[in-house]
Amino acid sequence: MGAVYNSLERQKLDAPKCHPKTRVAVIQRIINWIIGDIAFATLIFWLYGAAGAGKSSIAHTLAERCSMDGWLLATFFFWKSATERNTVDRFAATIAYQVSRAIPALHPLIEDAVESDPMIFHHSVDVQLDKLIIEPLHRLHSLDHDFRDCPFVIIIDGLDECQGDLVQSGLVKSLTTAFLRSPFIVRIFITSRPEIHLQSIFNSSPMQPHLSRLAPSDKYSPEKDIYRFLRDSFKAMRQDHPLASHIPLSWPGPKILREIAQKSSGQFIFASTTLKYVCGEPSELPTRRLDVIRQLQPPRGEEDLPYAELNSLYNYVLSKVRGIERAMQVLGLLFILNPYTIHSTTSVDEFLFWTPGETQACLSQLASVIECNADGEMDILHASLQDFLCDPSRSRQFYLCRESVLSNIALLGLRHMSLDQIDIMKKSTPPIL
Repeated sequence: MGAVYNSLERQKLDAPKCHPKTRVAVIQRIINWIIGDIAFATLIFWLYGAAGAGKSSIAHTLAERCSMDGWLLATFFFWKSATERNTVDRFAATIAYQVSRAIPALHPLIEDAVESDPMIFHHSVDVQLDKLIIEPLHRLHSLDHDFRDCPFVIIIDGLDECQGDLVQSGLVKSLTTAFLRSPFIVRIFITSRPEIHLQSIFNSSPMQPHLSRLAPSDKYSPEKDIYRFLRDSFKAMRQDHPLASHIPLSWPGPKILREIAQKSSGQFIFASTTLKYVCGEPSELPTRRLDVIRQLQPPRGEEDLPYAELNSLYNYVLSKVRGIERAMQVLGLLFILNPYTIHSTTSVDEFLFWTPGETQACLSQLASVIECNADGEMDILHASLQDFLCDPSRSRQFYLCRESVLSNIALLGLRHMSLDQIDIMKKSTPPIL
């Protein structure tokens, strides 16, 4: 198909890579699905995971593999900060164009569809997919076109970065409805964060017969891979940086590398963002910039602030939360109070005097950064989220003021003590005979 990715997609795919062993295992699982060795009957494969877990890296590698093997039908990479990539306005047209490139015999049939209805691109996604792709495929099939037995693959990355929860869910339904009627074998690979509305649509009964799913596993010890990634990257920096003569050969040392690797929480995005900041400005000493990262030196104004990429990610995730005030109460308990004191959603419900289940419902909107299992146990997927929330220059409207949070916690604690005292008094008061 020639050049698969435009410049915007390439910029997005410069994002941190998934740890190599996980990527290889996941891609092999997807390949097995494509060729029919597993879950042959399913139309859609949903790869979901936390922000920065390497989903785009996997999608990129898969697209290259499918392109080499002649399986690739089309790709679409959603991207929240690109106006032409954060809506479905151009989705069907982009897919149809690539389909016409992958199956040249379709090109005149798709042109006919556009000519017969010049307003086609103003219709719903359902209508566009049907008129631009499915109907031309059936016309081609009626002409006895020899469709091959091996499948074609459509790759959709970052579905959660498309504007509108209902739009995202609707696109899944539209794709399912359309391509279940395809006269040839098609596979649709989708990546996203595990947002609650997407979990809902993928967990729905109508979707189950047509769906395979996978979350990248952490069993391959990603922290070790991140450590090696950091070690090798800093070694290259010491050799290639314009100010290399001012960088000590022992810098930054195993202790600091482990510190960064641990803060990465198994997500390459933190390590990658750290490196981009440290060596991203040729006129700045990397040693000083690493000290800024570690809060040993102050930044030199707004333009010198680190972690712009992470700040954008966390702001985006939090900006989509409905009832953010309640979510901030939970985050305050998790990050300001000792996290070992509040270890489950049940504990939070009890401490905040909430109805059982309210905390889990609240955190369902933050599934890409905080995971809750069926028992209500919470797992913070990004240790760097605490640094973001506790730094007003980074989090701004989402800033967690330590004094304010502790004050609210103290008031709640006094209320608990008061109720406990009342219970003790009730139990110690002799019954009236």
